[in-house]
Amino acid sequence: MNNSRLIWLLPAAMLLIALAPLPYGYYTILRIVVCGSSAYISWTTADTKITGWTVAFAAVALLFNPIVPVYLDREIWAFIDVGVAVIYFIHWWISRRPLTST
Repeated sequence: MNNSRLIWLLPAAMLLIALAPLPYGYYTILRIVVCGSSAYISWTTADTKITGWTVAFAAVALLFNPIVPVYLDREIWAFIDVGVAVIYFIHWWISRRPLTST
């Protein structure tokens, strides 16, 4: 995957910033960024053998979609935000290394 690292790092950073009490508009922008980047990553990994990533990022895109928002308590969102940020970082870390065939 020869994409800019911003497709992973921007949403991950925004998810961690979302742990602070911010105006509602920030969380709306967060939903758009995370949903869009997750959908893109899911789409680009759909033709690889790593189907777990495709499913994981599709689920993240659905969870953060701005059209039909999922409403949860702030404490639950905090755990989700950290978990999804970790998923972004791990996928970015793995994606920057070339795959070796055995």
